[in-house]
Amino acid sequence: MVKHETITAINKSIKKESEKIMTLTFGIEKETHGVSVSTVKQALDNAGIKGCLVKPDGTPSVDAEIVLPPITLCQVGKEYLESVCRVLSDIGCRINQSCGLHVHIGNAPLADTTHAARFTGDSILHTERTGRFLSEHGEPFDFTIVKDLFVRWERQQDIINTMFPRSRTNNRYCKPLNATKIENANTISELNHSKFYAINLDTWRNGTIEFRQHSGTIEANKIWRWLQFLDNFVNWTIEARVEHGNRSTTVETPTTPFRNGSRVGVQYTMMRTNNGVSTREIMDATGCSEQRVRAAVSEIRNRVGDNAVVTHTQQSNGARYGDGTDLTRYQVLQTIESETSGVTLLPENRIGIPSIWAGLDDSEFEWWQNRITLLR
Repeated sequence: MVKHETITAINKSIKKESEKIMTLTFGIEKETHGVSVSTVKQALDNAGIKGCLVKPDGTPSVDAEIVLPPITLCQVGKEYLESVCRVLSDIGCRINQSCGLHVHIGNAPLADTTHAARFTGDSILHTERTGRFLSEHGEPFDFTIVKDLFVRWERQQDIINTMFPRSRTNNRYCKPLNATKIENANTISELNHSKFYAINLDTWRNGTIEFRQHSGTIEANKIWRWLQFLDNFVNWTIEARVEHGNRSTTVETPTTPFRNGSRVGVQYTMMRTNNGVSTREIMDATGCSEQRVRAAVSEIRNRVGDNAVVTHTQQSNGARYGDGTDLTRYQVLQTIESETSGVTLLPENRIGIPSIWAGLDDSEFEWWQNRITLLR
């Protein structure tokens, strides 16, 4: 039984890490029946297993919820999961139709500088020491990525239903996603259906996306296969269905970013015209000095951006230097081109297919097909 991660096992896993583009983390919540919280805690402690949080679930016919610290798909994580499941089986934990298995995937990949196996070892010890979960992640997934996961899941919900016992279809604790809600969503908040859905974004603020549809189990192999499936499901969207990069968008400058009737507000309105306005015209309209007009131009630049404000100098108007009061003109552009970085879906001729099976290893695909056949 594995009680602690060895340096040898960690280093072996590190060598294999370069094979994955995005390293995801997985938090596992197992619901069990038949054994009390205190008995489960004592058994894990006696076995020398660190980092598991055991607590009441509150669901009828569920006696204990065992929450594992975040792990990665490495040998260290696999052996840790197997050791926990072995203890639960040995003390007589059972599964009934009320039990579920919830998996929290980190809503950002591990940081580039963090090794998957070493993170797993550190994560176990961190939770044991603090009761909290370790996070060494990069930037959270762009909304486009998360929405594509929802689209793909909802599109093949009927197939996903066949992967589990019928008690997990239309279950009130893991309800199916709504296609219309997904289509109309433009933010994470709008995309979230609430806690008791197949995919839950209530936990986004805690750094995870929760997948709730798997049936309860303490069989390590079933859990590991599900983690592999979800890992591929998320990574397929990231690797084959979206692209990262800069994109140019046309943005309209605000019509009234300053208080109505204020001097800077009047000056802004005068400047936001097709040809702009001269310093003299602004001075006449506001009663401000030339120096104060220039100060207001700086204030406007700070509010709407340097690229939105154009100064037409006296030289560009054919005058000599020194004639600026009447001939220097300031203009606020009504629209500007904005370069933004972000994520977009690939075009139709390049995007990977939306199937939940796309990219999955042949042996994993066959395992799931055999399971579907057994559940019919």
